[in-house]
Amino acid sequence: MITPINESFVDFDLLAHVDPDSLAILGPSIYAELVWSCRKARAATEGASIDWVVIRNRTSHIHAKNRKRVEDALDDLSRRLGFRQVSGLSERVVFREMFPAGITLLDLTNEEANASLTMSHVAARQEVRALLSALNLPGVVC
Repeated sequence: MITPINESFVDFDLLAHVDPDSLAILGPSIYAELVWSCRKARAATEGASIDWVVIRNRTSHIHAKNRKRVEDALDDLSRRLGFRQVSGLSERVVFREMFPAGITLLDLTNEEANASLTMSHVAARQEVRALLSALNLPGVVC
């Protein structure tokens, strides 16, 4: 199960309640409780667990204080709730440019890629490969 979140406490609030002054985690939020219920139900019926992955999405290239705070809070929460963290896709113009055409970097043909691939495309494509690799999906080779 993949849960993308932006690097903000607005999104983080769906995973856990946080003390506004100390940023200490007070407890799981409604979404985390729902996931916990699903994990318990699956374990009870199938004897298997759900691999829960939280992906920080639309990350900034700037290392701001808030980014570090959210990262630290996610580290703490991942130990408590048992999810894996994976770096997602950063905020890139190239992703937005392809959207109106309904395509992604993975949809580019070799001919298109070889003709107009910029360094931004290369970096974005590497990001997608790293994300797919980190997800550890069966049968996916990156």
